[in-house]
Amino acid sequence: MFKYFSIISITLVLMTSCTGKTTENQPVNMPEQTIEPQVQERKKANEVSYDNVTFTTLDAKEIKLGDYKGKRVLVNLWATWCRPCIAEMPSLNRAYNELKDDNYVFLVASNEKVKKINGFAEATNFDFQLVKADDMFRPFNIQVIPTTMVFDTEGNMAMTMTGGMEWDEENVLKQLRAVK
Repeated sequence: MFKYFSIISITLVLMTSCTGKTTENQPVNMPEQTIEPQVQERKKANEVSYDNVTFTTLDAKEIKLGDYKGKRVLVNLWATWCRPCIAEMPSLNRAYNELKDDNYVFLVASNEKVKKINGFAEATNFDFQLVKADDMFRPFNIQVIPTTMVFDTEGNMAMTMTGGMEWDEENVLKQLRAVK
């Protein structure tokens, strides 16, 4: 009985001490602490300068999104360890083959090491272009992968989608074709 009473007492003490409320035993005038942010504020994806967003091809050439002005660009951000990312790739490849003659470019970008991306590329043999995204997707303020952004022919962001999906479904292909 004493054992259970002790456990209940300790639990109650912990619950009341973790609430963050001031009690009579705590000082009321505690000095405020300020923590300086360690990273720069990230821009929203629609505030990013399309022309200056760079990627590196697997053969170490730098490309910019601005290089593709006049084309519709689908940028899929992924990682080799991300199961939903890998699961959507076969349908993404089929969508690429369906849309490549419709003025579309697919850039499938990971922020992992080029060697790791190359190993994945050799093992899977997809048709779309795999590229390296530097700085952990910072220009796009990405919080979740996979994330896909579609830019229109003028470089404006037309769509953003998060999570894995079936890219070759007719309704998805219809939405992608509707981007100007």
